[in-house]
Amino acid sequence: MKQSILLLIACIIQLLVCCYGQPDPKLDKLVSLASSNKGMVKLNTNSFDRFIEGKRNYGMVVVLTALDPKFGCAPCREFDPEYRLLADSFQHSKDNRKLFFGHLDFQDGQAIFQKYNIQSAPNVFYYPPQQAGEKKQMIRYDLARNGFSAESLANFLSNTSGVSISVTRPYDYFKLAIKAALTLISVVILKVLYNYFNFIVFHKATWTIVSMVIILTMTSGYMWNRIRTPPHIMRDQKGQPNFIANGFSQQFGVEQQIVASIYAILSFSIVGLMKSATQFEDKSRQRISIYLWMTCILFTFSCLIALFRVKNGGYPFKILF
Repeated sequence: MKQSILLLIACIIQLLVCCYGQPDPKLDKLVSLASSNKGMVKLNTNSFDRFIEGKRNYGMVVVLTALDPKFGCAPCREFDPEYRLLADSFQHSKDNRKLFFGHLDFQDGQAIFQKYNIQSAPNVFYYPPQQAGEKKQMIRYDLARNGFSAESLANFLSNTSGVSISVTRPYDYFKLAIKAALTLISVVILKVLYNYFNFIVFHKATWTIVSMVIILTMTSGYMWNRIRTPPHIMRDQKGQPNFIANGFSQQFGVEQQIVASIYAILSFSIVGLMKSATQFEDKSRQRISIYLWMTCILFTFSCLIALFRVKNGGYPFKILF
């Protein structure tokens, strides 16, 4: 009875080994290559076909480059350290058998470049896992749109492959030391200057100017420009520059400067009007001063209303023009 039970258990174990424990030579080779080269699998034409074609129990990312100086591929040299950083970071993760990072240079894989009709570099392709007989399409990473940073590629691969990928950048202690030194020098300089110019810090005119600059900057559309990053100006079909965008939901970068200037002139004129009413004892001079400042306010406010009319042709109000 015991022998029958043991024989049955042995058969079950052997069946499980046959079904789930069969060695995968391609996977084992990739693991070996990646672990010996900081997560990077260097490819040539033959190894590319071997690891990409047929059944894959893993995902494969491949970058195609032309790093030889005679090609003059500056983007290849710029992207190469970011790609290596990502490969090295992922090599230390627990899922490093699910995804591999390959590198195929033009010198080692001209046939692959011709096969894919690739005329420029670098290019990044992701090959998802596939079963025997399947022919899944590769997915291309758009470097021009997403940029060359390792974090951007990691985010793309995480969303595409379903494997969590993060980037671990080595800490730059030299940069930290430079920042600490600059901070210390700045503190010393500020301390020395403070002893001579502290009256400026506590003067009401200083904070008046600072407050006015902040208010004018924020009310003129600065934050909208920072968030949306619109073009500075736009040219029409005839090549003439347009400084004002149509509609209240759009604006050009230069509009912020125009609006801020109008607001600044209005603010300065109002302050000047308030001062002039009490500064002159002579009634005639006081009256002339008031007339001048009121004219300035009227003209500037007319410009502001005219700007609103340019933004929206249906705006019904105007003052002088």
